[in-house]
Amino acid sequence: MILSIESVSKEFDAQAGKIKVLDEISIQIKAGEFVCLVGPSGCGKTTLLNIIAGLERSTGGQLHQNGKEITEPGSDRVVIFQEAALFPWLNVIQNVEFGLINRMEAKKRRKIARALLHLVHLGRFEKAYIHQLSGGMKSRVAIARALALNPSILLMDEPFAALDAQTRDILHEEIQAIWAQSKQTIIFVTHNVREAVRLGNRVFVFTARPGKIKKEFRIDLPRPRDINSEGVVMYAKLIQQELREEIEKFLKEEVDREWSLKKTDLLRPAGTDLGSGI
Repeated sequence: MILSIESVSKEFDAQAGKIKVLDEISIQIKAGEFVCLVGPSGCGKTTLLNIIAGLERSTGGQLHQNGKEITEPGSDRVVIFQEAALFPWLNVIQNVEFGLINRMEAKKRRKIARALLHLVHLGRFEKAYIHQLSGGMKSRVAIARALALNPSILLMDEPFAALDAQTRDILHEEIQAIWAQSKQTIIFVTHNVREAVRLGNRVFVFTARPGKIKKEFRIDLPRPRDINSEGVVMYAKLIQQELREEIEKFLKEEVDREWSLKKTDLLRPAGTDLGSGI
């Protein structure tokens, strides 16, 4: 088992008191798995990803990677965020090499970077600068840069959310091919249910906040998968049914909160100025 998540909880301090975002999350992930996390907004998916990365600490439970407790960031766990977060003053191949600068000589890291750029079909663009690239190309550079570190676990936080449907479809094909070749363990956060089904071996559905695991789906479909195939659509419908109740809970909480704030304003005596301190 490459990653063991055991009863992990997370609370944040807020003006109104503590807010529980994650509640007793337990997941076991094997090496080479492609796992997707879906759930309503605010259910803690990205928070869990940050805890796995070591960027945040849980307030309960433990995480172990290959038997060792995760307490801090490490190069064996690399995150690809929604924004590519590339360095605009470096060209494409320099961005891919960046994490290798203190690890090996220039000639070797250039060879690795070049191979990875060919893997993501950007070999011809190694000398281009970031502002010269499309959104999809930036996402490919970010993937190549992450793979250059050869991490045990690749963490992806909605990396294709801002892309148009055609570009996203192409990147779905490419990430499946890269995963099949590299055998990386991937944990992928998304709001797009069909995306989760197309990419994942397993899909975990989170409840509304505080996030718990509501249900696990094992996606037993051949690869590569088409997002409009009958099997993908069937699994997506099943997952969407589980999500619907949680999304309705989330929306109801938001409406109730807004109404509570408006009600407080309506009950406030006329002429009261909270900003004046009177």
